Formats: sequence, C-alpha cells, structure tokens
Amino acid sequence: MGTENKQKRKERNLRYQMRKKGYQFNREQRVAILPENGKNRSAVQEKRLRAFGYDFQYNMFQY
Repeated sequence: MGTENKQKRKERNLRYQMRKKGYQFNREQRVAILPENGKNRSAVQEKRLRAFGYDFQYNMFQY
C-alpha cells in the first residue's frame, strides 16, 4: 500500500513539474501533449512519464 501511494505521488509531482514547462495532460487516455515551443522539452522527464504508461502527442490544434 505504501509503494502504491509513493508511485502516485511521484507521478503527480512529475506531471506538476511538466505542466510548468507547458505540457498538457489527459489522464483518462494517459496522453501528454507536448509544449508548443520545443525548447522546454525534457527527455529525462518524458522517459520517466513514459514509464508510468503515458504516450506523447504533438499540439496540432494550438490549445
């Protein structure tokens, strides 16, 4: 039970850090939308998020 809470906390913290960089999230479909300007991307954070089962999508509609 403790490790499950720790995993959820790590995922939540990672999403928070990435939202500050411009990423957007859809938790139901487990998709992360990449920031419009590619300079804020982080390969390390994307790798960590991929381990939580998220896929990535380009921001084609400029939301």
